[in-house]
Amino acid sequence: MSPGGMEATTETRVLLLAPHGRDAALAADILGKAGVPSRICANLDDLTGAITEGAGAALLTEEGLARRDVLPLQRWVAAQPSWSDFPFILLAAPRFGASRGAQGLAWLDGLGNAVLLERPLGAAVLSSAVRAALRARGRQYQARTLLAEYERTAAQIAALNASLEERVAARTAELRAEARERERAEAMLIQAQKMEVLGQLAGGVAHDVNNVLQAVLGGARMIVRRPDDPAAVTRLAGMVVDAALRGAGVARRLLALARRGKLQVEPVDAHHMFAGLQEVLAHTLGGAVTVHVEAGSDLPPVLADRGQLETVLVNLAVNARDAIAPQAGAVTFSAVAEEVASGEPHPSGLAPGSYLRLAVADDGPGMDAGTLARATEPFFTTKPRGKGTGLGLSMARGFAEQSGGAMHIDSALERGTIVTLWLPQAGKAVEPPTAPPAASVVAAPGRTQRRCVLLVDDEPQVRTVLAAGIAERGHVVIQAVDAAAALARLDAGEPVDLLITDLAMPGQDGLTLIRAARTRHPGLAALLITGHVGDATSMLLDQAASDGPFGLVHKPVMPDELADRADAMMSAA
Repeated sequence: MSPGGMEATTETRVLLLAPHGRDAALAADILGKAGVPSRICANLDDLTGAITEGAGAALLTEEGLARRDVLPLQRWVAAQPSWSDFPFILLAAPRFGASRGAQGLAWLDGLGNAVLLERPLGAAVLSSAVRAALRARGRQYQARTLLAEYERTAAQIAALNASLEERVAARTAELRAEARERERAEAMLIQAQKMEVLGQLAGGVAHDVNNVLQAVLGGARMIVRRPDDPAAVTRLAGMVVDAALRGAGVARRLLALARRGKLQVEPVDAHHMFAGLQEVLAHTLGGAVTVHVEAGSDLPPVLADRGQLETVLVNLAVNARDAIAPQAGAVTFSAVAEEVASGEPHPSGLAPGSYLRLAVADDGPGMDAGTLARATEPFFTTKPRGKGTGLGLSMARGFAEQSGGAMHIDSALERGTIVTLWLPQAGKAVEPPTAPPAASVVAAPGRTQRRCVLLVDDEPQVRTVLAAGIAERGHVVIQAVDAAAALARLDAGEPVDLLITDLAMPGQDGLTLIRAARTRHPGLAALLITGHVGDATSMLLDQAASDGPFGLVHKPVMPDELADRADAMMSAA
């Protein structure tokens, strides 16, 4: 530590360059008494090297710069960092400025921060000038420290930003994977619930199907026995047709319940939907349970996924049956329109709007407060092991909320249970369903010209009946049992105007057959007959429709309806 208290470091020392006489020693002594550390430099090169090592200021005499090459020092000054402006103090004789003039001092500008003092000057003046230069240099060093800290902080922030971006990207990928997994799990739960509902329906469906078969087989037998009684044949044939249409309705409802995929929202007529469920559930729930429907025919349609809504309602009905058993009781389906006004909080948290309130009520023993509080928890059930998954009520609530509505359960011991669903109204009327059409029928404009139809189906009875209906229109019908036989007839040069094929067949399916046939006859018109079309098949149907005239017919289809559709396609081709 120097006498003045200034710590002696390379950054606080003053460099002295006074080559003549004792000027350097005297300056060092004055600065030492003032507490300023210093170092005497032998020449200009020594001074430049010492400045490079570090210094607070430089004190030079005129003689130290006279007849010297100051270019290296000027280069160092020009190359110093942005935070640095090294101070120089030049001691000159009184004649310095007058003798050399402005031109003589031009080289001094190359030192940058230079102060010119004329000699002689006192020790106090010299010490004051040096201390002022050191203070300025000290602030520069502080700026350097702050700049370095800023650069370190900026580097850390940049590193953190890069790390944060990586973490955000990684977390985003994780969330997307979690979302996909959650959607997959939800889809699996929904499908599991549908399969449970189908299992519950199995008994009632078997009863309905057996009734259909009874009517069809019995009517057909009676027709065979009374070929000479036209009136009886007509009446019995009508009975067989009605029974078959009823069976088609049962199959259609089962396929809707089992359908995979996301919600497909559409206007649904609650009155007719309840009527269809009442018919199915009358046998499914057993003779001890009576099914009532309280829904007017003038109700507005509800906006929901029909298949999923039927799944929910059937499951609620089965839950009600299980709660009533083994006693006799009743399950009541009801529907009523309800308006939720703005500013009036709804018990179920519904937003203002128009809703249809659907309820499934039973007169069973009801639930206590603890059971009611947990009723909608996933996998919570009061049924014995193997008798239920506990997903029904939780999925009913999820379905209602996903559809833009809500669900509420009202139950108490000895008072039964009412499960209420609020679903948004569709806003437009729905045409009441008539006898379920088996296909989209386009009536033919009268007798058409004779054409050739290639009909492919692996079921002989189905193929024979459909071929007879088309042949009655005057067309030539070529029958094939599978895709290979059909392609062989095409390869033989048959002049086919329309290909009609079943979708599900041994070997190649109907879509594959259509594509193969169109490689032989580009643009060939084709009708595909199917009992059920899933999501994956729908994409294939879009592809088939893009390669030529194409139509889709759902089983069961009447021969006349198929013939009408075939006439329309061939007339338009």
